[in-house]
Amino acid sequence: MSEFKAINASAKRPVDIWTNYGYYFFSLRFVYLIRKTNITPNQVTLFSFFLLLFAAWLFSRGTRNAILFGVLIHQLSFVFDCADGQLARYKQQFSPYGAWLDQIADRIKEYVLALAFAYGYSRFHPGIAVWEYALAELFLLFLLEYYEQQRGKIGKTSAPITNQQTPDDHKKKQSESGFYQALRNMRSRIPFRGFTIGEQYFLTGILLLFTNEKDTLIGITYVALIMAIYHPLATITKRRFES
Repeated sequence: MSEFKAINASAKRPVDIWTNYGYYFFSLRFVYLIRKTNITPNQVTLFSFFLLLFAAWLFSRGTRNAILFGVLIHQLSFVFDCADGQLARYKQQFSPYGAWLDQIADRIKEYVLALAFAYGYSRFHPGIAVWEYALAELFLLFLLEYYEQQRGKIGKTSAPITNQQTPDDHKKKQSESGFYQALRNMRSRIPFRGFTIGEQYFLTGILLLFTNEKDTLIGITYVALIMAIYHPLATITKRRFES
């Protein structure tokens, strides 16, 4: 197996197509280029973090040219954000500190971006509500992250377990399994159904290219709101048909 294939095979496969076929295309090749250097995963994490801070500063300027340049830096920062984990898996350089640093950096990025969008827009549009959307976006993204951390606990049933099944129980379970499979097939076609960090970066970039910072905050907020409602319902439904 070639070294590039080994890097690709060791990478954690995301559920969203944007990361899998977009950002990973570049991050895997970056890891291949630095595979024999002394660059560590934590250094890549910090580089991604400071790139994002630079992008946030550009967004805070509020001008169209600064925003467009910021989109480029913003997208690059996520490429490196993907690369740190890929490098760690390929070189087997895992550490509790590295996992902590990556999580902390991601949360700080969310806050910095929301504040930069709101500040950049308010500079040229005083009196127009925008900070409310920044706060709502942060709350909903935090909620989605909490859902992800608690996913294994949501929707568990406390019903007693029995090994005795009647023919009617078996038929009912088959019917429910078919219905659940149909739901899974439908769910797989929902865009941004996980609203993972990769999906957040992709949608943010698209919205910034074609709208402004306020509309970007509104768009992210409403998608996050829909997913915040969808996630627990989907998990509870899954547990219901698996039990």
